[in-house]
Amino acid sequence: MLAKIGNFIFDLNNKDIQSISHQLAFGWNKQKRLGTHSYTQRDGLWEETISFSGKLILKSVNILKDFEDMAKEQLPLRMTLGGTGESYMITIDNLSRTKSGFLKDGKHRYQEYSITMQRYFK
Repeated sequence: MLAKIGNFIFDLNNKDIQSISHQLAFGWNKQKRLGTHSYTQRDGLWEETISFSGKLILKSVNILKDFEDMAKEQLPLRMTLGGTGESYMITIDNLSRTKSGFLKDGKHRYQEYSITMQRYFK
């Protein structure tokens, strides 16, 4: 298991995750002052963003349907990363899918996806 979000498991066999990124954003407000440097003040704690991206091929192109249905519920979910054992609550902010490699019957062979999540703090 590479990662688990809610009851949905991402593994290396059929979800074809190509990258996982983790970003921390620190909130700073700046106020300009005449004749001197700006005044900088912290406006709170940090925000964490986690992103998955990958490419699905042939039979696995429909595998994200259950994940999409879970994301539409718009509830905080538990995410566990298999390699490190990290576990925390997240919200799914964005799910993007791009289909390509169309066949004569209109079906697609490839589907690239990107999932963006925010760490959820109660």
